[in-house]
Amino acid sequence: MGKSAKRLALVYGLTTLTVLSLDLTTKSLAEFYLKERDVSLLPFLHLVLVYNKGMAFGLLAQAPDWVRLPLLLLTPVVALFLTLFYALRSGSFLTAALMGMVGGGALGNLHDRALLGEVRDFVYLSYGGLSWPAFNLADASISLAIALFLLKSSFEKAGKT
Repeated sequence: MGKSAKRLALVYGLTTLTVLSLDLTTKSLAEFYLKERDVSLLPFLHLVLVYNKGMAFGLLAQAPDWVRLPLLLLTPVVALFLTLFYALRSGSFLTAALMGMVGGGALGNLHDRALLGEVRDFVYLSYGGLSWPAFNLADASISLAIALFLLKSSFEKAGKT
């Protein structure tokens, strides 16, 4: 592995570990402080501890374990390998960091699924009759990284035309 690839791997690894650490810390804090109560921080932002046995938005939560578990445990492992591979191939430290955000989020939710059988979610957005399913820092990290990656890619594509 060349110098550049080692640096990209370092950026990826440090970002992954940072996101993983922050995710597990915030989930533990949520379990400790929100076990008996919900907290409204703003009219649209609430902290509410919920457990999700499914994927994003509760998909597959009602599926039998023999269908749900292999998918939920295998998907983050595949995501981790794909994001690492892409980070190393990209040649970009920003891309490596964004892929690390996805990898860290995938590991955070994998940790919960593997050890607890469900994912701890605690951030809930709602306003009036509108609401978004509860999520955690891992979910937010993955979503933000994908949005930033798409934005970065569109700027790069616009610059080439």
